[in-house]
Amino acid sequence: MTTESELASAFRADEARLYAEYGFAPTERFVHVAGTDVRIVSIPGSARRAPVLLLHGIASVTAAAIPLIPAFDGAPVIAVDWPGHGLSGPYRFGPRSDLRGFATEVISAATEGIESFDVVAHSLGGQFALYFAAEHPGRIRRLVLPGVPGAAFENLSAPLGMRLAAIPGLGQALIRPVSLEQYRANSAMTLGAGAVDPWPPELVSVGWYASRRAAFAETLPGLFRSIASVLGVRRSAALSPAELARVETPTLLLLGSDDVFGAPERSRASWSRMPAAELVEVAGGHAPWLNSPHECAAAVREFLGRR
Repeated sequence: MTTESELASAFRADEARLYAEYGFAPTERFVHVAGTDVRIVSIPGSARRAPVLLLHGIASVTAAAIPLIPAFDGAPVIAVDWPGHGLSGPYRFGPRSDLRGFATEVISAATEGIESFDVVAHSLGGQFALYFAAEHPGRIRRLVLPGVPGAAFENLSAPLGMRLAAIPGLGQALIRPVSLEQYRANSAMTLGAGAVDPWPPELVSVGWYASRRAAFAETLPGLFRSIASVLGVRRSAALSPAELARVETPTLLLLGSDDVFGAPERSRASWSRMPAAELVEVAGGHAPWLNSPHECAAAVREFLGRR
């Protein structure tokens, strides 16, 4: 049986190879926040550019977004492993967890001492970034949401897998370790057909190693229950119209036409309440930068480059 230490070593080795593929040599540190140890990876960059906070989605890892980092045009990068994910420690979520307080606490710790920063946040990361933006106007300079931001918007079609994973007992069974081949198939099903095929194998294997850690199994069932039920997204997880109206941060929604949460137009009723939001639709699924890398990179580079 593979030990926790061996999983962490394999995770770091494959992650390092993937970063090296794009010319990056990051460092890591751990901060104790929300009662657990959270891993933060930093990539140095130009002091003339606003740092980019990179936030991954549920049951995912930063590795999946590494191919998008060159579009940040040399900006420093701060990437967070959410508790229970990557190499961070576990966290006990429940249906009544204070998701907004949790997200604010982790993001504040990751950006301590930084007055203003950009955010690129996928899925659950986008949901948490919107919580933070609503409560801390002015901290985020620009916000990019590639893929529907998790359960942030009302009236979304919660994927069947999310609803099943929210069922006590069944969620634990669904999150059991699987083979690398099955993990790759599951990733393709969630992120979009063909999404992971053209990329280095480490894009998948890093997440696979993370999914086999004890912290993942301890955290994920409760996290799913905190944002969804068998009926769909919990009302408490979605941002209210009043909260969305407080998000004055310039925001780019970069959505795939076949996102598992629904077609981009389905979420317009929510994001249109944000005063400075705009939509770019591309071919692809829930991780559109993997399906349409050139179009997504161009959109992100142009948006973050605006004054």
